Amino acid sequence: MSRTQRGWSMTLRYLTFLLGLFVMSIGIALSVYALIGTTPISAIPLVLSYATPWSLGAYTVGINVVLLIAQILLLRRRFELIQLLQVPAAFVFGAACDFSVWLLRGLDGVAEGNYAIQMGLSLAGSVVLGIGVWLQVTPRVLTLAGDGISVALATVTKRPFSTVKIMVDSTLVAIAVILSLVLLSGLNGVREGTVIAAVLVGYVVRLLQRHVPWPAVLSPSPPAASEAKKSSPEQ
Repeated sequence: MSRTQRGWSMTLRYLTFLLGLFVMSIGIALSVYALIGTTPISAIPLVLSYATPWSLGAYTVGINVVLLIAQILLLRRRFELIQLLQVPAAFVFGAACDFSVWLLRGLDGVAEGNYAIQMGLSLAGSVVLGIGVWLQVTPRVLTLAGDGISVALATVTKRPFSTVKIMVDSTLVAIAVILSLVLLSGLNGVREGTVIAAVLVGYVVRLLQRHVPWPAVLSPSPPAASEAKKSSPEQ
């Protein structure tokens, strides 16, 4: 692959990453309007947005920055400077969350008192979120802080990423539950929809990874393969 082709491929990969963030924000907005709990990573921001004048997006930026600082403290010299781009990515994601909540404002009150609609919106939100996560992670250009902290902990503790991810998500949900009980005197933003998202999002991502071909131009070229190609007699 020539330098121009590599540059074009990298541009498309970052654009795909940004598209993934926007699709994720749509999924989160659907879960917000479902009224039965949002995703683990959005649970704390949503609870705090209910209890204060600040928005879901503002708290989303905040928690991502906190999780990035935690990664730096955990990894120290092993922290890759490229991951500092998680900060601008967090601002883009936070803005996308607020925009998506505004975009779908017509759903406000639709699910209230109707559990079938609530469940439908929650399921739809989880599926859309899974598609967004797939678009975000597959180009392998950057990691949002919510996943980055799990990667950092897995690196430090030498435990499987999947195990650490469950622990991190469980911790975030537990904190959101405590905040909701203290600040709102009840469970708001953390309910069965949170559990649905925790299970269904991963399933959707795995399903897409197994059955949907990913364009080669959006895939990073393995260094070994590149070197082998350079040394090939046909070159």
